[in-house]
Amino acid sequence: MSNDAVCVAGLDLDSRQTLRLNHPQPTRNLLDLLGGFVPGDVISVDCDPVVSPERPHVEDAGWIPATAKKSRHAEPRELAELVRDTALPSVEEAFGAPALSSLRGNHAWTPGTGERSLATVRVHYVRLRVAQTGIRVAFRDEGDEYWQSVPFQDLQARLHGQHCADCATNYLDLLRGDFDGNHLLIRIGLTRPYAPSDDEPPACWLQVTNILGRQRAHFG
Repeated sequence: MSNDAVCVAGLDLDSRQTLRLNHPQPTRNLLDLLGGFVPGDVISVDCDPVVSPERPHVEDAGWIPATAKKSRHAEPRELAELVRDTALPSVEEAFGAPALSSLRGNHAWTPGTGERSLATVRVHYVRLRVAQTGIRVAFRDEGDEYWQSVPFQDLQARLHGQHCADCATNYLDLLRGDFDGNHLLIRIGLTRPYAPSDDEPPACWLQVTNILGRQRAHFG
């Protein structure tokens, strides 16, 4: 996200409802003050869904940062089991047909519409690459649709290279070792509306936020 802002979303372990901690907007600085959150952290926090959220971001919730406390860490395979029952077979099952695509190969949906902005999808395979614009994901979902050049927004993977000597020389191989695979679950989301260029309308763009089912060796 822009500037210091980050997206923090999770699954309510009692209701299995997906919630995004959004009001106030989480920032990297705030998360540092709370001890940092990484994928798999189980936290307790006072939060409530936003009344009349703007679609497709129906998962938005208000939260009280001072109440957020980490209780334990769930490994990737445990996370995969938690979301497996609600996993969908395709991106279009989750969000409907995309409204437009960019020259870079990613797709977007119309703001103000849609049933959700976060979902788990079953995929045949996932492959990562590193581009000038960051980490990009290509995958084929179980609906047999191919999605290419989707931004990978896992904060650990994106920031790890800033302080890791191994990433400086072997970043792509390390990414592929932790995330490439077959028959996995991926977490996908839609961005807040924005226009990549002056000649494109604001839209909600597809992103991959996590890849589940493999134990991370480097980006844990």
